[in-house]
Amino acid sequence: MDRDALARRLMATFLAEMEEHVRTLNAGLVALEKGGDPARRPELVAELFRAAHSLKGASRSVGAARIETACHRMEGIFASVRDGSLALGPEQFGVLFAAVDGVEEAGARLRDGREPAGPAGVPAPPVLPGARAPEPAAVVASAAAVPGRAVRIPAARLDRLLDLNGELQVARRRGESRAAALAALRESVGRWRGEWRGANRDVRKVVGGADRGGPGFGSGHGGEAAPLPRRAVRVLEGTAERLDRLEDDLESLAVGLAGDRRAVDQAAIPLSDEVRRARMLPFAEVCEGLDRVVRDLAAASGKIVDLVVEGGAAELDREVLDRLKDPLVHLVRNAVGHGIEPPEVRRAAGKPELGRVTVAAAVTGSDVVIAVRDDGRGLDGDAIGREARRRGLPPPEGPHDLVRLAFQPGFSTATAVTEVSGRGVGLDVVKSRVEALHGAVECTTFPGRGTAFSLRAPVTLAAIRALLVSSGGGVFAVPNSGVRRLLRAGPGDLGSVGGRDVVFLADGPVPVVPLAAVLGLPARDPARPGGRLPVAVLASGEERMAFAVEEFVAEAEVVVKGLGRRLKRVRGMAGATVLPDGRVAMILSVGELLRAAAAAAPAASLASAPRETAAPARKRLLVVDDSITTRTLVRSILDAAGYEVTAAADGAEAWMVLQEAGSDLVVADVEMPRLDGVALTQAIRASKRFRDLPVVLVTAMESEADRSRGLEAGADAYLLKSAFDQARLLETIGQLL
Repeated sequence: MDRDALARRLMATFLAEMEEHVRTLNAGLVALEKGGDPARRPELVAELFRAAHSLKGASRSVGAARIETACHRMEGIFASVRDGSLALGPEQFGVLFAAVDGVEEAGARLRDGREPAGPAGVPAPPVLPGARAPEPAAVVASAAAVPGRAVRIPAARLDRLLDLNGELQVARRRGESRAAALAALRESVGRWRGEWRGANRDVRKVVGGADRGGPGFGSGHGGEAAPLPRRAVRVLEGTAERLDRLEDDLESLAVGLAGDRRAVDQAAIPLSDEVRRARMLPFAEVCEGLDRVVRDLAAASGKIVDLVVEGGAAELDREVLDRLKDPLVHLVRNAVGHGIEPPEVRRAAGKPELGRVTVAAAVTGSDVVIAVRDDGRGLDGDAIGREARRRGLPPPEGPHDLVRLAFQPGFSTATAVTEVSGRGVGLDVVKSRVEALHGAVECTTFPGRGTAFSLRAPVTLAAIRALLVSSGGGVFAVPNSGVRRLLRAGPGDLGSVGGRDVVFLADGPVPVVPLAAVLGLPARDPARPGGRLPVAVLASGEERMAFAVEEFVAEAEVVVKGLGRRLKRVRGMAGATVLPDGRVAMILSVGELLRAAAAAAPAASLASAPRETAAPARKRLLVVDDSITTRTLVRSILDAAGYEVTAAADGAEAWMVLQEAGSDLVVADVEMPRLDGVALTQAIRASKRFRDLPVVLVTAMESEADRSRGLEAGADAYLLKSAFDQARLLETIGQLL
């Protein structure tokens, strides 16, 4: 490696290390300034000393003399505090925070290839009274060895590994579809062989008759039977043997393919888990700078504010954390600057002078829900009303209208650019950033008591759960986080309000538009089994819209792929995925889709649905799945096929439904809380009343061991979600009933 390349690599390593030390210094200084537990104070001081000392040594290695000087002087202050010869007060804390800011600014200049600024860029703290330079022995004694071994890996390399892992998972799922195709071929050959066995005796009679000069196939002159050619006789006689051999070969191929799949799964699935885990970071990391933000803004506005972080151990993908950082900082700044009142105002309102901002994270399934709450005044209705009138918008009439206006693009009540108000950027930026993560933002405000924001986003962007729908001749993926309801709307469910088509739901009418029309695709007549129109109700925050599609295809986990620079800004598209059959499905951005649909002109009426045909006698089916999207999808498919469907969220609820109402067949997931699908199947088989009840397990658990466990429990069929085919589901149910 040449000298320049080595220097660049060394500088990149230093900058990454510097970021960690700056976070430690900021967090430690905020905690020290707050006071807190006196017993922990020596530990905090020692941690700050180590961070300054380590950063000083690292900066010396890359020749960053100004950073080295600032760290050396901070190190001296921390050594004096540790020894008890210096007490930190507001002046000292101000100098130390300024020094850390200067170090961070100098690092930013180095990252951009610029020279660090002079004293204004790195304010070196003066040697305060009682402070002294640390002695070498003290430095050695205070340095703590880092346990374990770690390797620094560039983020770009992890991203590349994730991309390759995605390709591997796509190939693995295509292999699963090949296995499903082979299974279908085996079934076809099995039926063919069964048919041949039934006809074989008649064929032998004909062949035997032809050999003895009796009637044979075909007709001769004058209507007499023509003898069967010997070649044809030999082919017919060998057909049964060839069918047996073909069936054996297919069985051997299936066994080999199953073994290969197991081997691939044993390597690919743990590899996928490890690659994803390598990118996971605790939520606390994205919150590390928030303490400092709150401290600085509170000091600038004369407020007393405490930041509380909950759920810091929740792990998220690094990219998700990076992209959530700016929205979180924006919401926290808003909470301190616009939400929390000054101490005298809080006292007058009967509140404690100390305001509180809480940032909490909780992982629910494949999503993370982040709440940002404050106990301040709530959204400022007067300020929002003034801004609405200035823009010519209807004034707010209640909390719901306040929230709707606050999220309008460019809407801001800031009258000037300040350290507290930022640059007058509104909440629409927060919303757009979260929607780009296939997530959504909601807000609730309580006048005089505070405001709560809820951000929902996937834990990882590598793969997401999505609803697959067909529209305009293509297949599209809709992130589950944006799906609120699936239904098949009959003529009585559709109507017109204000010149727009609507679908009538229990909580009011919702505008409905053809998805193909919003995407600019050629319209096709949707499949309307029983005269019903497939409709998906999507939502992002307070916005809701229903989209008519041609058909619901499946609910599945999809590997997310970027669109590249040329397609990155295509309206309504947030990515792409490769389906098991090799087709590419675009992943829709629910937020952009809703806005495009709301702005579109009314389309041709959807309300003229065909009249319903008389339904046959309806069998009762019970669908059991803890995913509301999967539950609704399967229920929709079965309802459209003419079945009477009841749904349950887990095995325990399903067992109660069976006791009360019974069922003709059960379709259940395997992994569920309280009582899983295997345990439910075992309970059904152990019951005298339900032991003959057909059970179909539809699951993402794909190993042969899982399949064997389900069938051994008594399931009549075991279908995989990754290779989900509604025709196969309906065929299986039809055979069992």
